[in-house]
Amino acid sequence: MIASFYRRVWRWHFWAGLVACPALLVVTLTGAIYTFREEIENGLQSDLRLVQPQGQPQLVSAQLHAVHAAHPDWKATRVTLYDDPCKSTVVQVERPDAALGSIPAVFVNPCTATVLGDGDARSKFFTTVLRLHRSLLAGTFGRVVVELVKCWTIVLIVSGLYLWLPQQWSNIWGVWLPRLQTQPYVALRDLHSVFGMLTAPLTIVVAITGLFFSVVWLWSFNAATNGAGNFPRTLLSAPKSGESRGEAKPISVDVAVAMARERFPTQTLALTLPQKPTDTYQFTARRTQGSFADGSVAVDQFMGTVLSDQRAERLSFVERARLYVLPIHIGTIGGTVTKILALFTCLVLAGLAISGVWMWLIRRPTGQSGFPRRSQAEVPRPAVVVILLLAVLFPTVGISLAFVLLGEWCWVRIRRHSLDARSVPPAEVETLTDYPVPREVSS
Repeated sequence: MIASFYRRVWRWHFWAGLVACPALLVVTLTGAIYTFREEIENGLQSDLRLVQPQGQPQLVSAQLHAVHAAHPDWKATRVTLYDDPCKSTVVQVERPDAALGSIPAVFVNPCTATVLGDGDARSKFFTTVLRLHRSLLAGTFGRVVVELVKCWTIVLIVSGLYLWLPQQWSNIWGVWLPRLQTQPYVALRDLHSVFGMLTAPLTIVVAITGLFFSVVWLWSFNAATNGAGNFPRTLLSAPKSGESRGEAKPISVDVAVAMARERFPTQTLALTLPQKPTDTYQFTARRTQGSFADGSVAVDQFMGTVLSDQRAERLSFVERARLYVLPIHIGTIGGTVTKILALFTCLVLAGLAISGVWMWLIRRPTGQSGFPRRSQAEVPRPAVVVILLLAVLFPTVGISLAFVLLGEWCWVRIRRHSLDARSVPPAEVETLTDYPVPREVSS
């Protein structure tokens, strides 16, 4: 019974991995590249993004004046003031000739208030990488497909862990360490199972945090948790500035920056400049490591008073947890160490996809598909509970599973009708070539 159910789980694992493999490769490889986006962009565009520190930085107003002098037809909308003195100030602008989807920006040396050049706040290459990662360049439909792949990756990990479970926990080789001095298929299978087991916790964390940027799952999660999956609105919303009276002029941007710096002296400040009389100078503060945001400040553009001062530590536990989703997902939560872990996880996932298909091609008999046969083994109740739990926690899994079961039911009926018409009994006997040989009996 156990061996037969093992073959059934392996069949599920096989088909899920084979179907998910193409999209999983795209998502994991683009994720691996995007993990080190900042380092790669700084290296490729060092003349724009990096500067040599020279004393105290110039006033923000002087930097904005330099941008206006260099590009009088461009309108500054957002300013990023980094906490790193070696980084240039990034001034996002509205420009008539901007390409659709681009984030046009001007880079300024904060020490000299000189324009270094213009380009995109996020390079076009990484904009494409992000679109591939999130939607496969296919819009909302692509986002749903990526979500489906993320959810089924969790299913693959759960089923893979079941297939990995050894009969004898004392075995080291083939269980905890791969056997490399053996037959190619066995070595490949050991690498697949051992690395899949070792990275399972990281894979599940990366997949679940990625679901906060999905469509169906996020909608379902927010419906069940009263919007807990959204970024805290209190950090992004701000009261309006008071209407200007008579000849009243807006305060200098330097005054607003000084007020924000009093509250967040060591963080990177992202300043959204007011575009209308009712807009405020709105700041979001964040660190290089840690949560996505430490807080926000809104300053009245006429009165120079602080209208809002939000801190992450004042948020509820759920809202604070939401701030850590993105840093955990892209590996910036702990700096270089966690980035390397995120990179390693992405590369292992890509390797699991490739090795899974490779094992199928090696095992496939000549001239045959090598697809596993259906198993008549009953599904134990604990397994049914796990399947139902996964279907509820990940709605796209439940929906796709329903379609798969319906399709399989139709296929069995059609095949049975065809065999009955020819009076040929269906061959349901499973052989050792239909599933991987258990680890304990393989060489």
